[in-house]
Amino acid sequence: MIELIFQWIAVLAYLLCGFRIACFSHGGNFHRGYSWLATVLIGSFLGQSIHILFFKDPVTLWDAIFAVLLGVLIWRSKGNVAKLIWSTTQ
Repeated sequence: MIELIFQWIAVLAYLLCGFRIACFSHGGNFHRGYSWLATVLIGSFLGQSIHILFFKDPVTLWDAIFAVLLGVLIWRSKGNVAKLIWSTTQ
């Protein structure tokens, strides 16, 4: 029963990650390498969600925590994949 809760937490976190990256507006500042990375990440997040839903892999507490952590990082960067890689802090 508790694994079902972890599965839903992970699936929702992965779907929100993919959705947030897909909805990112670059505002004319476009870099092809980051675009490809964003595409791979979206595909990975959606693929992982489908894999959890249809193949019923057991999702542990740590998998759910990792998915939520990724979600927090992506939402804080507003879906900007380039901002996930480089930092402006000195």
